[in-house]
Amino acid sequence: MATVIAGVSRPAPALSARDGIVGTLRSELTKIRTVRSTYWTLILLVLAGVGWAIADCAGTAAHWAQMAPQDQAGFDPTQTSLVGLGLIGQLVIVVLGAIVMTSEYGTGMMRTSLAVMPRRGVLFGAKATVLAAVTLVIALVASFAAFFVGQYLLRGTHSTATLAQPGVLGAVLASALYVALSGLLAFGLGAIVRSTAGAITAAFGALFLLPQLARALPSSWYADVERWLPGGAAVNNVTATKSASLDPHLFSAWGELAVLGGYAVVLLVIGALLFSRRDA
Repeated sequence: MATVIAGVSRPAPALSARDGIVGTLRSELTKIRTVRSTYWTLILLVLAGVGWAIADCAGTAAHWAQMAPQDQAGFDPTQTSLVGLGLIGQLVIVVLGAIVMTSEYGTGMMRTSLAVMPRRGVLFGAKATVLAAVTLVIALVASFAAFFVGQYLLRGTHSTATLAQPGVLGAVLASALYVALSGLLAFGLGAIVRSTAGAITAAFGALFLLPQLARALPSSWYADVERWLPGGAAVNNVTATKSASLDPHLFSAWGELAVLGGYAVVLLVIGALLFSRRDA
């Protein structure tokens, strides 16, 4: 575009790198906000996490008197409130993670996006950043909501938890981060396969099928391999605050988050490289 001043045509000033990045972030945020499936997915995430907490905690409270004393002593109220968010939340969020990356290939909008922002690394990074920010914020809302609702329902058992107790706040935060990382893992797979169905299937396979297939290994092998697999039983350690609730073959909560984050980073790097080299 040119600007005409006093009969002289001058080129308009080029956008700075910072303006280009900020503009792309705004554009990607607008896209994710204006797609109806985003709202339904995020609403389902909150409802699933809170709904599981209601069902699990209400059921536990109703049968508390019939529980054995040793089960009552080892009961983890924090995990009971949060485990549903980790189990169902990752199912829900991988759908959104895949759609954010692959939907534009299906509609042909990717060519338009690249015409507006031809720097593919910036576009890919903006998509991943917006997805991570949105999913983490909503996952935090769902995690805190599930925790407080669950503890309210467990009040009659006199075995509840507060955020001030050791490990509780960390479990609430870790549960939300676990969900957000699952979404980024699916996003990376979406960039690799460029198919919504393919990315969702691959994500489900990595998070659910692969840990189950590993059970066919000899017990000693499985004990060593289990901690290095994404998903699976890791959600138990991520949401646990008592030693009785921990799987001794797995890493701690933050160790398991590091494993899942490592898989997500590797897939994001591969996806970014392919995104920068393949035609839209």
